[in-house]
Amino acid sequence: MIKKIWAHLVELFFNMQFLRYTISGVIVTLVDMGIFYLLSNLLGLNKWYFSLLPSIVLSILTAYVLNRVWVFKSRQPVLSEIFRFSAGRLVVSLVFQYAGFYLFYDMIGFKAEIIPNLPWAKALSLLFVIVGNYLLGKFFVFTEYVRGGTDEAAGEDDE
Repeated sequence: MIKKIWAHLVELFFNMQFLRYTISGVIVTLVDMGIFYLLSNLLGLNKWYFSLLPSIVLSILTAYVLNRVWVFKSRQPVLSEIFRFSAGRLVVSLVFQYAGFYLFYDMIGFKAEIIPNLPWAKALSLLFVIVGNYLLGKFFVFTEYVRGGTDEAAGEDDE
């Protein structure tokens, strides 16, 4: 049973699709952190709804475009897909970002900063978001095309 679980995990995470998703996740994370830093520090909008919420929304839009075009190569109708993507992504982003940030920053007390006023806890919490969103995209958003398509449709080709 352990070997079967391990085989499924290897199949899920050790492939070209996950590598592409990880690269796009880094890009989305940089967008998220950049917008957060810009709004909270450079513009002085220190309330979470002025800095964290816009950074999440803009990162979701960036992620959708990258996922649709490069990772999952979807050709489903855009409106239904973007609705599923945005709704699920908001839930995952809000839950994992807030929970992760609270865990690292408040509970563990990891208050080191990447640059002034941008804590590492924010970056570490985004790692949870990347994995959660990959699973969400693969099994909820792009499901019809990924499950019913070929390896190329699922983003498994080696271009």
